[in-house]
Amino acid sequence: MSPGFPELWTGDTDCTINIEQSHAGIMQLRIDFIHFTIGQPNRTTGECDEDAMILGEGEGNFTLCGQNHAQHIYYTLPTVSETREAGELPSTKSTPLVIRMRGTDMPRLWLLRLAQMPLAQSSPHNCLQYYINDNGTIRTFNFASNGRHLASQEYRACVRRNVGFCSIRYTQCDNRSFRIGPRGDTPVESVTEQMEEMMPVSEDPSQDEEEGSGSDPQIMDTSTPQPGIFSRIWSYIWPSWGQRSMWKWSPYLQHYNEVKLKYYGYGNYINNGFGRLSCTDRVTIPCENEYFVSSQMFGPGVCDPHHCGSSLCSSSSGECHIDTSITPYAVSVHFGPPTVKPNPEDNIGMCLRYTQIPCNS
Repeated sequence: MSPGFPELWTGDTDCTINIEQSHAGIMQLRIDFIHFTIGQPNRTTGECDEDAMILGEGEGNFTLCGQNHAQHIYYTLPTVSETREAGELPSTKSTPLVIRMRGTDMPRLWLLRLAQMPLAQSSPHNCLQYYINDNGTIRTFNFASNGRHLASQEYRACVRRNVGFCSIRYTQCDNRSFRIGPRGDTPVESVTEQMEEMMPVSEDPSQDEEEGSGSDPQIMDTSTPQPGIFSRIWSYIWPSWGQRSMWKWSPYLQHYNEVKLKYYGYGNYINNGFGRLSCTDRVTIPCENEYFVSSQMFGPGVCDPHHCGSSLCSSSSGECHIDTSITPYAVSVHFGPPTVKPNPEDNIGMCLRYTQIPCNS
């Protein structure tokens, strides 16, 4: 707990503890943020450049700042034993937990509950957060209606599939609870205009370097041209179309060799052009399948796992929700490194409610 708890603390001394595994069967450390308020991240970049909680060392450390009441994390403890001299008892490597104070005259308050978890009670692999109830709420760290999202966040929030349930539904907590960069949903008139809108050319290279979440699409040029609308429709009718060696294009992101192309979600071709929005910061929810789904004549779409912008769903959607039966149930958060955001109010993060759906519904 913070010094003087429950009173606010404005000191400037770092607080450090070292966590050692109580026995060899301990795999993870669970931290419950019962109360947690320290300095906010940088308003324009999202970096915790003043106050910060830092768990662990090196590239595997977890960094957090801002307000995070009622959040929790599972942190995998290191398994490498420390070197020891002859005659010393064996011990595992300790894990430092540092709460760094850099903000001036900043009132702070925290109360953390730490629990060492054996394998049977640990979260699944690569799940920083793990929810076990039938219904619940998933928030990005430091989420608030007037908050700021944190940069350099790469993690999964997983939900346990409970007995009797076969799928899960995600909805926004309210109509302003999803703000991950501005979204480009302006209808276009022609395929040429669609492609130009997708791939604008900046005359100033420095402008591209400063673009943040949800900036205008910046898809890299490739040697293979994108097919026309009739080719895409024919691909829907005849799935093997385009799979021969002479055809290198595929509407499915996982078929591309360039990893960066996976940052682009695909939507309705007719209304919003080919492709959607380049998502430097984004949320990923596994798709039901990778096949085309057509809801109207000549209006095919593809499964789109990536979400960014001002809404979880496209502007043309009615009731906004996402259903999936892909397990493990997980929402992946991909917030890129600190970059200057054109409008910080468009980057506050997300709040989603999840509901597990019974198998007989």
